[in-house]
Amino acid sequence: MSALRPLKSKILVEGEDGRIDEHDLATIQAALPPGPVADDDMKVLIEMRGDARSACPAFDAWFFPMFKEYLLADGQISSMEQYQILHMLYGGGGIDPAEKAFLQDLRQELAKLGGLTPQFEQLFQQAMRDA
Repeated sequence: MSALRPLKSKILVEGEDGRIDEHDLATIQAALPPGPVADDDMKVLIEMRGDARSACPAFDAWFFPMFKEYLLADGQISSMEQYQILHMLYGGGGIDPAEKAFLQDLRQELAKLGGLTPQFEQLFQQAMRDA
């Protein structure tokens, strides 16, 4: 089980601001063990970013490169990973500029790796229309 699960409920308290700020980022980073982020922790981070009403630029600068590396570990986006992307994009109520930029960057990288699938392209096109 992820050490981040209890933090998620503390950071994204219902009725509060629902924002991930710099203090929250420091708390999250301190809770993670050194080394690569474990799958369970990454899943909680994805949920957290998706469920947050907003995230500070420092969180996004830390989170998105890590998420991209996680997604591209095998050079393609699986169905489960597409679901995780969708949760992040639509969980907080809409696609923000940082998420849009992330998706564009991810698509470019997938194209370079030869891992761009019709399913991901459909997800991408719909997200761009919704952004």
